[in-house]
Amino acid sequence: MKIKNFILSIVLIIFFSFSVNADVVWPSLYIAKGMLSIKVILIGLFIELFFVKYFTKVDWKKASIVTFLMNLITTLLGIIFIPISGLGSEFVFDFVFHAYDKFGIGTFHWSHWLAAYLLVILINTFIEGLFIKLTLKLKLTKIFWWLLIANSISVFLCFLFYAINL
Repeated sequence: MKIKNFILSIVLIIFFSFSVNADVVWPSLYIAKGMLSIKVILIGLFIELFFVKYFTKVDWKKASIVTFLMNLITTLLGIIFIPISGLGSEFVFDFVFHAYDKFGIGTFHWSHWLAAYLLVILINTFIEGLFIKLTLKLKLTKIFWWLLIANSISVFLCFLFYAINL
């Protein structure tokens, strides 16, 4: 019975996270919303397609399929992991380092935004790296750095679109 309630809770969290659109207390929820923007998704897919094609040495069709599927999985898992990572970074900033009490650094300070974006880049890179490792049988150490760069560009675009309100 407990496992059934746990699964139901996870399903409800996923469904509710699609409809959440509020000013909340940590930057990663803004990032999660921005990462679901059609323009960010399309530009990110385009950028990552070239990285996948070049570094995996597969044909364009296979590169397109791999890029689409790894980003689909990253999006679905990111809906859960991005807000959780932001909550975790807020915990570290506020409860471990007492950033607000000691330095007057609140939730929307630039350092919190930077930490949130770095966590998103790492989460995306890890998920996509595992996908490529499992599907194309490449070593994670071989693909980590170029995936990190591709995800950095995509996430930077998300930040840029947010910063200039596109």
